[in-house]
Amino acid sequence: MIALAAALLLAASPFPAPRLAPVTDRTKCDAGAVVAVEAAKGELRVRTAAGLVAFKVAADVQVFDAAGKPAGAATALQAGQKVRIWYVVDAGARAVEISLE
Repeated sequence: MIALAAALLLAASPFPAPRLAPVTDRTKCDAGAVVAVEAAKGELRVRTAAGLVAFKVAADVQVFDAAGKPAGAATALQAGQKVRIWYVVDAGARAVEISLE
């Protein structure tokens, strides 16, 4: 019983689960402040604890507000907004879900 509890604890994700995006062994998560959104390039730049990160953002990436409700397209994000981004590394950081904090 203790071994099972320890295994479940160790298997727990190191970050909160996204609302809709599936979590795989390739899913990563980071948080920070939006620096810029370049819709024409499909790019969102966020200042994280690790520094400035450029995420690829497709038109279908889900964005949720702090209450968990859909909040529109990633292109509507504004500089300074606090976000949490779930992404996969696939020839760069590709966003799969964004949540406003």
